[in-house]
Amino acid sequence: MADPDAITCKSGHLLLQKNDGTPTCVMPSTYLKLIDRGYGNYDSLIMSKRLEMMNQLMQNIVSNEKLMHHWHEMMQKNPIIMMNTMDDWVSQMKVNPELMKNILGPMASDPQLREKMIQAMKKHSHMENSLKMHSAWMDSVHHPMMKSGMGTGMHGTLCSWCPSYKMDSSSPSTGFSNSDRIMDVMHELWVNSGMSYDIHQLMIQNPSHMLMMSEQMMNPILDSIMDDEDLRTQMIELLLEHTEFMNSIRHSNSETNTDH
Repeated sequence: MADPDAITCKSGHLLLQKNDGTPTCVMPSTYLKLIDRGYGNYDSLIMSKRLEMMNQLMQNIVSNEKLMHHWHEMMQKNPIIMMNTMDDWVSQMKVNPELMKNILGPMASDPQLREKMIQAMKKHSHMENSLKMHSAWMDSVHHPMMKSGMGTGMHGTLCSWCPSYKMDSSSPSTGFSNSDRIMDVMHELWVNSGMSYDIHQLMIQNPSHMLMMSEQMMNPILDSIMDDEDLRTQMIELLLEHTEFMNSIRHSNSETNTDH
């Protein structure tokens, strides 16, 4: 029987321990499907010795809508993990402001999420006060609706800073039965603080993932930004550049003024 330590897979492939003990090299999406179907097992020892493979596996998991929905549910049921993740993201956004675009872009560019985002902003007292004190914001929301902007984001939204992103139709978001085998893999990653931390870092770097996450848990994400004065200001400045978001704010204000 071949020794897994003696096996070298070509770049982009993962080493899987088959049920008969035979190691084999497969693509990341195939790796998960074989585990799901019971043809192989996740081996943390193998992966711990191959950090590049572990990173590829985690990226594949983060891009999978079904698996990440389950991960998000686990986060929502664990306030400590949720708080730690949001604190980590706040720290990262302070160091790298570009990361906030990965969060705000999907929210501001999707019509339904955009409306929920506006309501969340209105309910946040610190954000409400910051908006009232921001002269450019107050001036902008009372102007007529804007026309075309500099660039195009998701759903044709005009946005000069939004990253170009969309859900990858080739990602392994189908074909999983959410079997106990796959959930065992997810839980093993979950209880490993180092791997869990790495997955959360991959989340914020991936706008497509943040779109999935925003649909499930927008309020904790936005609150973590709006609770911080510096990030709150950064958020306002970014949204001022987002044509469709600002037009939604203007439309909302126009309806309010008409009612009064």
